[in-house]
Amino acid sequence: MNLILMLGIACVACSPDSKAGNSTTVVESQQRLFIIGQDLGAIRGYYESGCCIQPDGNTSYVNLYNVFSESLSYSGLGIDPKERLLDAELDNGAGPLNVRKTAMDFPGGLAVGLELAENNHPGALSQLIAGDYDGHIRQLARLFKMIEGPVWLRVGYEFDGAWNRGYEDAEKYKAAFRHVVDRLREAGVGSVEYVWQSSTSPVDDVIDRGHEDISKWYPGDGYVDWMGVSMFLALDEKPAAQLDYDPPSQRELTDELVNFARARGKPVLIAESSPQGYDLAQNFNANIAPIWDGPSKGGKKDVSDLEIWEAWYAPLFKYMNENDDVIRGMAYINANWDAQSRWGAPHSEGYWGDSRLEASPEIARRFNQAITQWRGH
Repeated sequence: MNLILMLGIACVACSPDSKAGNSTTVVESQQRLFIIGQDLGAIRGYYESGCCIQPDGNTSYVNLYNVFSESLSYSGLGIDPKERLLDAELDNGAGPLNVRKTAMDFPGGLAVGLELAENNHPGALSQLIAGDYDGHIRQLARLFKMIEGPVWLRVGYEFDGAWNRGYEDAEKYKAAFRHVVDRLREAGVGSVEYVWQSSTSPVDDVIDRGHEDISKWYPGDGYVDWMGVSMFLALDEKPAAQLDYDPPSQRELTDELVNFARARGKPVLIAESSPQGYDLAQNFNANIAPIWDGPSKGGKKDVSDLEIWEAWYAPLFKYMNENDDVIRGMAYINANWDAQSRWGAPHSEGYWGDSRLEASPEIARRFNQAITQWRGH
């Protein structure tokens, strides 16, 4: 999950027409994936409500550097160094996590956000590349061998986000990505597909005051099975705050990644998506953060189910259908963000809202129809 308000990358070089001027390579793939997340509480609420169709997989997160830390519940991996199964759930304020339980308690595959950032581990990327964390990677491999079904592993997700310290060194990031993939392959893990995920957020461009070329972070075709994006703002939303930089939109940033994937024949996974700033239970929209549109959760405006749908969901599904030659997966975050301590008041990482589909029968109905139609292509 990304920090601070969901920042992102920059595009600028991409055309509003996502298919214009690019290779027409068609990704060969049979299935279009729908994944739900991003914590056990959110997943349980989705299934227990019976609101919506059964997903193809479920999302969890793990910090590689903490998988042997007993005091941190082994980073929520769900197994200890002796491969004993653990039921304890790690909650750092963003919902309970246990990767093994996510895989074993629910049907379908497992999507994992693997954190490699140096925020709490200065110098860790260099140590990882040197082999100091090979035991930690083997521990991941042990878990992946225990579970059935595919694993979509988002290695060092949101590589271009300003909140992910260490990733700004693109060469070091690429070497770390490759090292993780190489070690897992050497461990004989055959069920894992590797996802290279950009943050694709205009807010990061506001912070950086400029465009980042995502290709400089690309670890190579031999290491990437999927390319991923994050999707939180409405596709064409522009900042309401007075800024000295006009960032590209969510659409333009996503176009850049989609076009890059199309040119390289890689499928795209919308790896994180949620209508930021909207509350589906109480039917309102509010500011995200001062850097974008005003004081967090300020400027509240009542909105109907239909208005929420037309503002955020409908454009996203239209975009997915227009680019269905490469967009082959969509992971939705089904959470009451504002009830979680990390994302709730005082909203130091921005206002996120309540994206639970079960909180709005009308939006759930429309969502089911849209997902079913897209998967049926």
